[in-house]
Order: sequence, then structure tokens, then C-alpha cells
Amino acid sequence: LTNPAGMTRLEEPQLLTQGILAKTFAEFEVDENRTTTDGGDPRQQDPAVIPSAYYVRPIINEDWRLGVSLTVPAGFGASSGPNWAGRYYADDFSLVFIGLNAMVGYRINDWLSVGGGMSVIYSSSDDTTQVPNPGLNEPDAKIETEASGAGIGWTASALFELSEQTRLGISWSSEVEPDDDVEMKLKKSTLPQPIVDEINTQGRNIDMKLRTPQRVSIGGFHEWDNGWSATLDAMWVEFSRFGLTEIGIAGQEINVPEGNFNDFWIFTAGFGFPISDRMEGRVGALYVQEPVDDEDRTFTFALDRVYGAGTGVQYLRHNGHLVDFNVSVFNTGDAPVDTGPLSALENRGRVAGKNDSPYAVTLEFVYHWK
Repeated sequence: LTNPAGMTRLEEPQLLTQGILAKTFAEFEVDENRTTTDGGDPRQQDPAVIPSAYYVRPIINEDWRLGVSLTVPAGFGASSGPNWAGRYYADDFSLVFIGLNAMVGYRINDWLSVGGGMSVIYSSSDDTTQVPNPGLNEPDAKIETEASGAGIGWTASALFELSEQTRLGISWSSEVEPDDDVEMKLKKSTLPQPIVDEINTQGRNIDMKLRTPQRVSIGGFHEWDNGWSATLDAMWVEFSRFGLTEIGIAGQEINVPEGNFNDFWIFTAGFGFPISDRMEGRVGALYVQEPVDDEDRTFTFALDRVYGAGTGVQYLRHNGHLVDFNVSVFNTGDAPVDTGPLSALENRGRVAGKNDSPYAVTLEFVYHWK
């Protein structure tokens, strides 16, 4: 349903379920020559599972299609631990978007279809950051921040079938800014209670944005007479309006700096080729531009440019159902982070370093019910 107009190519009801297992092998290594806070490296991250489901069926007549889906369009997370050197910037963080989408597609003629619809996006963020307590040998306090909300977005698309073997699609999805409820609390602080109460009051008034960025994508497909096929896609993401960043305490004030994210492009290319009457092989590649400059990167969003390559197979079962299995490997970049020399004067200290072994692997399983 990323391009609702493409649903018009499905002649019968179809249900698709998808599961992706993602594992990163990147380990952030603290540069001890520049870092002024003790604690060392963060702990390694656990694998993540990303589910989704899609359903499409004809409605009204053979020209109309209705599709609904439940997806996880974006998510971030890191559990670095309460004892590492950067604990005063990021300890435990998760951000997930869940989308419930309803789309329609309509075939205008033999070469043009259009589609669009509505998405309800729910966002949820949980963040724990350590805060140094005044005094000698005092255990750290911590900030706990929770934010959640829902918003509505829109999608419009078109599919141009230039021939039976060649087609071109374009799709636009609007920005979604959920109406978030934010709750922030400072816990285990040795500051006087009136100051703690004032900080917690500030926390209830934080303007915390959890936007799903606007996206525009264009893609092409061509199939040759020998059964080989090729795809080429590009997507522009307005990430500069993403909005969320790290939250900390400077003195007795809550510090919510600007995120300084960049708009970026994602490019993908792939080939499909027949292996047998029931099996098709696939290979592909991906490139993602850097969403944030080195000087603006944070531990919460340690994003860098990404290169990736993958391979997979699709198998046609005797009952007509299709099964996909794909494996992909990504180079996620060094993603260097340096809080800067001036941060050494703050109570959070200066922390610097970069990723070692910046690789990630995904395993994807898809089942098409017909």
C-alpha cells in the first residue's frame, strides 16, 4: 500500500503478512582521549522484530480496490545502560510509530490508475536519561520522559502502465504530527524538593514533536521476455521537520536542543530472475543519504549514511500462496558523536566516539495468502 494505485493490478483478494528480524553488530567505542566522563562503552543492542500486515480486495466493480494495512513505518531504539560514559545524554530510549492505513485504488483506463487514502499514525516514546546529583559519591538521579499521541495523514499516488512489461509509479505521503501527551519526571534527585517540583512542572510543558516526515517516492519496473525484471526506486524524506531530540537538565532548567536533521534521499535497485517454474530469485542494493551532519549527531539518533545489499527467493506453493524469504546486509557508517569541548564544562561532561563494526543484518519473511 505504499503506492495505492498499484492495488488495481490485483485481480482477487489478497492478504500479506510480513515479519522482519533486524540485528545490528555496531558497537559504539568511546574515545577515552576526548571523553571526560567515566563508564566506558554502552552495552550491545538486542535484535528487533518488525511486523506488518496488508489486505486488498476488489470493491464495487473490477476497476476499484480497497486496501487496509497495519504497519510500523518507523522506529528507533537503544538501551545503552545507566553506567556508560554517555549516560547523561542517553540511557534507554525507544520511539515507535504504528500506522493503520485505509486506501482505495481506481483504474481510469488501460494505462493509468490512481489511488489514495488516510493513515492514522500512533506514536510512542519512552526515554530515560541519568542526571548527576550534586555532592560527592551521590548516585545519579534520572529523567523519565513518556510521550504518546495519534494523528492523521494522507497519501496520493498514480501508476502509469506504459506497456504490459513496463510501468512507472509515483506516491506522496503527508507529514503526520500526532497530538502528543508528554510526561517528564525527575526522580531520585538530591536537589531541594521545590526545585524538583519546578523542573517537573517544566516537563509537563515541553513542546515535544514526534512527526512522521512527508515522503515523495517514484519508481519504475520493467520485465523482459526471458522472465528477468528490474526495479529502480527513489524516495525523498523531509526529515528536517522530524523534531525530536535528546532531553537533559542544565543546572535547574530542562534543556531541549534543536535536532538539526537533514532531508535525505533513499535509492534502491533490484533484479528478479526465474530459477524454476515455481521459484524466482532476487538481488538488490540500497543507499540512504546521511540524515544528520557529524557535528549535530546525538547518541539517541546516531544515524549515518547507509549502504546495503540483499538477496532472496519467492516460492509459489501448490495452493497458490507465495512465500518470500530475503536476507540483507547493511553498512550503517561510523556515526561519530562528539558532544563538544564546551560540554566538558557542563555537569554532563564531554563524550566522544564512533561505531566499530558498523554492520546490520535483516531477515525478512513474507507470506501472500490468496
